[in-house]
Amino acid sequence: MFAVDISTLVRDALKENGCEQMLQGDLDSHSTIALDLHRLPSIYITNKDGEVWLWSQLIEHNDNVFDQCSTRLLNVLMQGCSFVRGEQLQLAVNDGYLELRGLLQANSLRDGQSFSEALDGYLELLERFVEAVQ
Repeated sequence: MFAVDISTLVRDALKENGCEQMLQGDLDSHSTIALDLHRLPSIYITNKDGEVWLWSQLIEHNDNVFDQCSTRLLNVLMQGCSFVRGEQLQLAVNDGYLELRGLLQANSLRDGQSFSEALDGYLELLERFVEAVQ
């Protein structure tokens, strides 16, 4: 995998979408970057060993709630997505939360525009997953 500067990708993607006002201060490529959203969970962008992950904490994990919404979650998950490896997002329990996450394909990391398209796609799916757990 090639070296990825996620701070530049995030900055360029936000500019692509006219959202540069969301940027407050410098971004650090060596730390997880959080995009805080109104009425949705934050989107976290992490560069782990040269691979870029998008992830969000959907809800606090609760077996009863998970049982109630698992069919809806599976239906959304099965729709797939083109910007992550394997064209499939992941659901996982981590630190007491149900997380939605995806490992981005290399072509989503070429430039700000391609990263913006991946972020837009993730945001659209995040909205569907949030609806599924409500």
